[in-house]
Amino acid sequence: MQQFLQKLIPAPMPTTPAGMVRAMREAIQSLALLGLWRARFFEHAAFYGGTALRMLYGLDRFSYPK
Repeated sequence: MQQFLQKLIPAPMPTTPAGMVRAMREAIQSLALLGLWRARFFEHAAFYGGTALRMLYGLDRFSYPK
């Protein structure tokens, strides 16, 4: 499992629990978007807002649930 996480989470690996949670959310979101892309979902739809700004334009923006 640790080797799998190291492949999904870019170096350096987070050192705090909050950092690890954020990195895992990022990895899961990337995997979900990859699955949607491979299923050709984005030929019929698009995503926008914070996710698009962060993933496509590299802006430092990430929403946390409250």
